Amino acid sequence: MFGGDAALPFSRHSDVLHGPVPTNPTDIENLVAELKRRGNAAFQQKALEEAEVLYTRAITVNESDPLHNQHIFFANRSAARCSMGKFEKALEDADACVALDATYAKGFFRKAQALVKLERYKEALTVLDNAKALEPSNKSVTTLYSKVQELSKKEKEAPVAPTPKKVMTRVEVADTKTNSSSTAVSRTSATADTSSTVTDDDADLGGHVRGYKKLADGRVTTFFNNELTEEAKQLIGDIAPKKVEDPNKVQIKNVDGGSAWNQGNTFEEKDMTTWAKEKLNKVVSGVSAPLGSGEGVVASLEVKNLEGDASIAVVRGAKRYIFDFTFTLVVSLKQAEGSVDGELRFLDLSSDCGGDYDVEAVVPSRYQSASGKALHAALNTSSSPFRKALAAELAKFVEEYHTF
Repeated sequence: MFGGDAALPFSRHSDVLHGPVPTNPTDIENLVAELKRRGNAAFQQKALEEAEVLYTRAITVNESDPLHNQHIFFANRSAARCSMGKFEKALEDADACVALDATYAKGFFRKAQALVKLERYKEALTVLDNAKALEPSNKSVTTLYSKVQELSKKEKEAPVAPTPKKVMTRVEVADTKTNSSSTAVSRTSATADTSSTVTDDDADLGGHVRGYKKLADGRVTTFFNNELTEEAKQLIGDIAPKKVEDPNKVQIKNVDGGSAWNQGNTFEEKDMTTWAKEKLNKVVSGVSAPLGSGEGVVASLEVKNLEGDASIAVVRGAKRYIFDFTFTLVVSLKQAEGSVDGELRFLDLSSDCGGDYDVEAVVPSRYQSASGKALHAALNTSSSPFRKALAAELAKFVEEYHTF
């Protein structure tokens, strides 16, 4: 039994948690999609232990194809474990996510969250710099960055051991002469209310003195003074600034589509939210496809609760097309005996998902009728005709977005 006795509280998920891993690629894909859906639902309901078990099972099932969205499961489990107080394990999952996909901004965000919980604020700022470079307009990253900046200022530095105060100082001079011709050292004693004595010794620095050295030309300097030899100067060569003869060779090329004034290709951002919302509403409304298992047609009716933003950013000389939306798509299955309605909720439709968007199928009559069960299967399975048609329309949206 998966997880031993610990799996007993999650018996309602026994159909996906227990049993061997399927070998058929389609069965694996369907099982992983279902585990992801249930894990996300559990996380949203604050059933964190349940979410952790489901994500762990998804990682195990998906081991045969680790480059296919495996990083998302590590990021999701990191979020669950961080909320559970398992900060070290959350950091390990975030590191695994970033190792699999270094372009996944949410992986860096999850790592920063774990580091903040571990009170490693300076490291968290460095990680958030990577997330900001990938998605400069991500509001979650920006908010956390501001918070960590304040916490970093309060982070205590390691205490420095106090330097012991010297009561007596001496200059040690090598005795190079005979006792009869040695240099006399004057000593001055100052007596206050106490009987302590401070000795001030002066001597010719011509001999060996601790902390000083004598150069070949007779000069005495500190031990840390560095004089370049002729050999070292030849190795360094001529490093003086040189005049640029051909300015075109060092001219920074403008990024295609950037502003004409931005000659240095510094950070620049263009808001595309209005266009993206109108385009999304258009492409996903009216999508229809046969049921696939029996007679009937599944069609999308309207978009509700569309929220999010989109922007095009010029970062380090490269353009990044960023979008992050959530919305609900109202769908209907029409058959000869009637129709059934349901919803396909897009929980995470963003540019870093790679086309594999986080969705949840909701059909109120799923357990009451065969039509409801059929509609739920059509919405929940990524290989169904309707989901394929919908994915094709979303791919067109991304393709047109990249033409700007």
